[in-house]
Amino acid sequence: MNKELVFVMEPDVGRVTVEISQVPARTVDELADDLGPRVNLNCAKPAEIKKHLPVLQPHHTSSEQPGSNKFSIWLYRLYHHSTVDGPGRRSVVQVSGCSIRCQGCFVPQTHERENGTLVSIDSIVSEIVANRAEHDGVTILGGEPFDQPGPVAELVSRLKRHGLHITIYSGYTLDALIGRKDPNIDFVLTHSDLLIDGPFLSELRPGASEYRGSRNQKLVSLGVK
Repeated sequence: MNKELVFVMEPDVGRVTVEISQVPARTVDELADDLGPRVNLNCAKPAEIKKHLPVLQPHHTSSEQPGSNKFSIWLYRLYHHSTVDGPGRRSVVQVSGCSIRCQGCFVPQTHERENGTLVSIDSIVSEIVANRAEHDGVTILGGEPFDQPGPVAELVSRLKRHGLHITIYSGYTLDALIGRKDPNIDFVLTHSDLLIDGPFLSELRPGASEYRGSRNQKLVSLGVK
C-alpha cells in the first residue's frame, strides 16, 4: 500500500477526515498539532448487533421471499465511519460465511456462517439510513457476499431506493460472477457502483493499492447512475 494522506473536506459541517496509509507516526502527530483535537476512525467500532439489529432464528427463513419484511441475511457485523473499505466514509455490512477461504485472510472468523447472526434486511437498512449523515455510502463485504446472492440482491435493492452509493467486495472475479448466470448476482452487479474483485493472495500483498488487500484485486466501476 502506498504511503499517503488523503483529505476529505466537508465545509457544510466543518469536518475534515484524513485517510492515512502507512505514514510515520510522527507525521500523524504533527498533523494533529496543526488540525487540533482528533477522533480516530480507521475501521471504526462495530455496532452492537444485538442492540440495533433483532436476531432471527434460522428456521424462520424457509418460506421467506425477497421483498418481505422478514427477509434476512447472515451478518457478522455492521459498523460505520470506515475510511478503508471504499471511497469516503462508509457504513459497512460484513456478512458471515465464505466458501473461498483465502489463505492468510484478514478475517477468518467470518468464514463460518454460524459465527454471524441471522438478521432482517429491514433492520440493517434502518440502521444505515438512521446514520446517513455520517457516511458517503455503503460497503458490503465478508465473508463472501455472493455466497448469499438472494439476500444481498435484496439488500442492494433496498439501499438503492435511498440513493446510496454501494461498493461490494468479492473473492470471485467479475468474469466468474457473470459466468454463474445467477439473476440475483446479475442484479447486484447492475445496481452497485463499485466492485472490488478477486481472491486475497498473500504473496501479492506488498504494494497493493487503495482499498485492496493484494495486487491482483481490481477496482471495477460498474457505472450505476
